[in-house]
Amino acid sequence: MSGFKGIVEAVARDLENRLPKQRATQRRKLSELVGGILICQTPNLMELSNVLDRPTESAEARYNYVERFLKNPLVDTEVVMAAYAEDLLARLGKHQHTLVLMIDQSKVNATFEVLMVSVRLRKRAVPLFWVVKETKGGIGFESQKALLDVVHEWIPEESRVMLAGDRFYGTAELVGWCQKQGWRYRLRLKGNLCIFQDQGPDKTLDQLKAEGKRTLEKARFRSGMITPVGILHEPGHEEPWYIAMDSLPNEYKTRDYGLRWGIENMFSDFKSRGFSLTQTHIRFADRLERLILILSIALHWAVSLGLAHEKSLQDHAEKRGPKRLSDPIFPLLNGVYASSEDAASLTNLQDLYGFIQTDGW
Repeated sequence: MSGFKGIVEAVARDLENRLPKQRATQRRKLSELVGGILICQTPNLMELSNVLDRPTESAEARYNYVERFLKNPLVDTEVVMAAYAEDLLARLGKHQHTLVLMIDQSKVNATFEVLMVSVRLRKRAVPLFWVVKETKGGIGFESQKALLDVVHEWIPEESRVMLAGDRFYGTAELVGWCQKQGWRYRLRLKGNLCIFQDQGPDKTLDQLKAEGKRTLEKARFRSGMITPVGILHEPGHEEPWYIAMDSLPNEYKTRDYGLRWGIENMFSDFKSRGFSLTQTHIRFADRLERLILILSIALHWAVSLGLAHEKSLQDHAEKRGPKRLSDPIFPLLNGVYASSEDAASLTNLQDLYGFIQTDGW
């Protein structure tokens, strides 16, 4: 349990620095739950409550302790995540690279879907903000806009931003929103989308591709919104990419869309290879959003520790050249916090994201 206490103390110190005006009881509970998640790596509330170092021996009392936090409407997810997101985005902005944001949706269980905005960090993504909806289809533009409006306020002035999104997000509304904000964008479009032409009949993107088109400098949507579109169909891939973008298209700019795959790694961290979010039985959207808050802070710590480990290995091997790790985070979500050595590494991490390196985009 000493490893757990050390993790909790480290998270608590960090929360106090980031959120000095937040109620101390909220910070304490949040730090305990983040530490518990890093130890047990499951959203099962009973298992999570069992690893908490509570003075009571009653399993029911520990369970109620967790449940009360998730039910508490005073725990504001936006306020907490602002403290992390603003810091991370500012650090990334100092590298003078484009901030690559990703928007995507993922199924949590048979009832809920989560729509999330994340930022690319190396070849993965880390969560910035999200909303949970009870739906079996796509979460519409109004919710997308609400998320992006919040994240937009967290981005440092003069930062270059690019938004990437899959076919759920290749809409005139979202493209127009990006244009209004002055953001770059790589948003995938559906092949059956009709493009209105000044001369000749209107045609779908699939039809234009069949005619040999590889770029469209001015593709006009039904709403009148105009955007360049790049078309790419790589050998061996079943479907082509139709990518709306902010600049004159070419193959390289069309391939920028591939940067969005980092969010797939992040969702895997939340699900199958990390925190097993899909196993939750929570039946209320607001409680699920607060559970994702706990998981997200835990993931921020795991990513930061992974980058610190990588930097340490690179420094150690400096004479022989840096040792490249394809994914320094995955091992940290595979039970490492059960060992006292790795728990000590986390508790000794003085500066969250103090070892940020980018892949140069």
